[in-house]
Amino acid sequence: MKPLLATKFAVAIVGIIMTPLATLCAPSSTPTAKSVEGLALQWFERMRTGQIDRTQLAAAYSAQLTEDAVKKMSAYLNDYKYGASPIGAQVLQTRAIGAQTFYDVKLSFPRGDAASLLIGFNSEGQITGIVLTGMAGD
Repeated sequence: MKPLLATKFAVAIVGIIMTPLATLCAPSSTPTAKSVEGLALQWFERMRTGQIDRTQLAAAYSAQLTEDAVKKMSAYLNDYKYGASPIGAQVLQTRAIGAQTFYDVKLSFPRGDAASLLIGFNSEGQITGIVLTGMAGD
């Protein structure tokens, strides 16, 4: 691999966690598994602290996800001792239904716990929903 290409690749990987989804996916495109994994890590961290990036959300989902709902989810994540940030994410399954694509993502935590997120995207790459479908502890 050429040094310049390797550098661009490394910068892209590091940027996935910090870059809003809007800059990861071109309009009218479906996110890649890697960008979804980065987004899942980012979403969990932001939701745990109660600060979400609404620019990533489809308008209908943003309207549905009230500030009160964000506060409740943040409290839930902290009450169940998920104060630590996830250390990894893996897309386990992808499925398309109509104009939406859904990703089942496993998050791994430092002490061996795991959480599963179901994340939906529309054809513009905007999030149509994120559901915490399960958590398991040691």
